[in-house]
Amino acid sequence: MNRSLQIRAGLSVAVLLFSLIGLWPTFNALSISKEERAAAQNNPERLAEIEEIDSKAIRRGLDLKGGMYLVLEIDQTDMTPAEAQDALQRVKESLVRRIDKFGVSEPEITTFGASRIVVKLPGLQNPERAKKLLGKTARLEFRMVRPDTEIQDVLEKLDRAFLDEEIVAAAKAKEAAGDEVALADSTAADEDNPFGTLEPGDAPDVSDELYRAEHPFSGLLMAQPGLGGVGATLFLDETDVGRMQTMLDDPRCLRALRDSEFQLGDAPIDVGNNTFFRAIYLVDNVPSLTGDRLEGAVATNNVERPGLFQVSFTLDSRGARTFAKVTGDNVGRQLAISLDSRISSAPVIQGRIPGGQGVITGSFTNTEASDLALLLRAGALPADVYIAEERTVGPSLGSDSIQQGVSAAMYGSIFVILFMLAYYRATGLVVVLALVSNIVILMAVLAQFGLVLTLPGIAGIILTVGMAVDANVLINERIREELRKDKTIRASVQSGYMNATRTIVDANVTTLIAGGVLLMFGTGPIKGFAVTLCIGILTSMFTALVMTRVIMEMMVRNKGRETMSI
Repeated sequence: MNRSLQIRAGLSVAVLLFSLIGLWPTFNALSISKEERAAAQNNPERLAEIEEIDSKAIRRGLDLKGGMYLVLEIDQTDMTPAEAQDALQRVKESLVRRIDKFGVSEPEITTFGASRIVVKLPGLQNPERAKKLLGKTARLEFRMVRPDTEIQDVLEKLDRAFLDEEIVAAAKAKEAAGDEVALADSTAADEDNPFGTLEPGDAPDVSDELYRAEHPFSGLLMAQPGLGGVGATLFLDETDVGRMQTMLDDPRCLRALRDSEFQLGDAPIDVGNNTFFRAIYLVDNVPSLTGDRLEGAVATNNVERPGLFQVSFTLDSRGARTFAKVTGDNVGRQLAISLDSRISSAPVIQGRIPGGQGVITGSFTNTEASDLALLLRAGALPADVYIAEERTVGPSLGSDSIQQGVSAAMYGSIFVILFMLAYYRATGLVVVLALVSNIVILMAVLAQFGLVLTLPGIAGIILTVGMAVDANVLINERIREELRKDKTIRASVQSGYMNATRTIVDANVTTLIAGGVLLMFGTGPIKGFAVTLCIGILTSMFTALVMTRVIMEMMVRNKGRETMSI
């Protein structure tokens, strides 16, 4: 055996051996039954072991594993084309960071058009949680709460700004009519009842309606000192939150407030009897500090409220200096912690806070606190987004797709193998070995490089089988031609491979270029097809031109003019 043949034989054995080793975790993952996976949910150690095995196995795409498909629309109102393009890319980068921290395996995030981003999350178990994480902007701001002495003047300005004379006139007319009804009922009662008393509710009471008409903004508010925590004194009924938010978004409100703004609390407060209030704060319209200076955030236990959680945050050096100055200059005042323009808490500053550390408290569960910390660490979205389209692919559909795809590949391979054995006889066994090796090496490459197998990818594998057969057919036909020239078997094999190599390389390189173009510019299913196609072209060339040649040359190296089963 010459040195060249030894090197090629060693290379073929090494590649095949490493491929089998690389596919071993995939074999292990496939051997774990659904029942065993379900039972592992109650066994953290076994669950971690299974997740470790799955992480090294071939990664499956959304169409095979199940999961979620989202199309996010970016609000590009009042943006120039350049700003809109920049916002699109920045939102995409922020989503990538969030999803990476969320822990979804093999996410796919691509832009679509000028204002949309397509997000695919294979294997996702909690779609609602994902939608909250992806759609939330998570703008963290620290704002000073304005003194109580300013509130009355601000409320009077807002009442004048929203005052509608027609509504006031209608309320006054209704109240006057109500007084007449009450007087008539009272007279009737005097005739029947010498005491002339009225039961509560007999006469309509419209004084509250008139007050709200004359005070359209402040009429929604009430003072409840100490209800919502330290210093929180203004509240409104939860049923009036929508109406209040509409007024806060109105340009008349912005003009009246100028250097301040009202922000609502982030959650309703249960005061009993199925009644809920919402706190509202008058704060500076310019934040004293923003979340851009945030360095880290983690969910921790709330010591003061057992069973609930809070988010502990750390600011960078510049943010820590700013935070220390703000707290040092405003001792005794409230500092509101605002998330997406909703106040999470507004504690009173007891003293200067150095070190740049603090907490965000609230009625957070462990998951809510962890998600909030994740959003803060990943950074705020540079523009508002909303979900334009969503689809959920169930695991059962993914299993059916896998079963049908594997069945198609199996039946196709069996038919090809039978045809090759019938047509090329003993030499067909070498072709079969090349086909099996080709698939093993291809799947090992997918597993080792963390590439994704999709349903179109399975179609690419099936096409690869056909291309591998085509290469071997060319080689065998060339060998037959050389045998017809009355050459020795060994010379025929060498000449057959030599003459077929150029044709095989030319055909596969042109297909590889087309596959590379699909891989670079394609998205979704097209890219999944291109991945397996490109890898399959390379592996089929290796098995056809290197591996099968080694086997054929070893089979005929000591033969002269004997017959060959081909």
